[in-house]
Amino acid sequence: MDEVDASVDHGAPVWAAFGDFHGIQNWLPGLESVRSEGDTRFIGMGPGVEIAEALVSRDDAARALSYAVSADVLPTTKYITTCSVVDAEGGCTARMSADIEPDEIAPMIQGVYDNAVKALSDHFQ
Repeated sequence: MDEVDASVDHGAPVWAAFGDFHGIQNWLPGLESVRSEGDTRFIGMGPGVEIAEALVSRDDAARALSYAVSADVLPTTKYITTCSVVDAEGGCTARMSADIEPDEIAPMIQGVYDNAVKALSDHFQ
């Protein structure tokens, strides 16, 4: 099991955007479509590519949420993402981390998370 981690420091109150599970398209560019069914969001990434993300837990007081990721294009046996925001000097740190198996997938996911936290930061510029 490998872990992936990306974070960005920011002065803005980012939990309102980062914690909006069904509003990811409001701050993350490049998504073809996003639709929701209950606690699951379906993200269209291009022709025939859809990723399902099912909300596992949410704690607004702790500013954290976790979701399970599944897609036919990802050969994973386990993929749980956690998004969190913690106080930091001058603002906050927004963080995405994953518990993922098999380990070989981690480098690809690292790039996705690096881009996502950058997009979140850019959203507040």
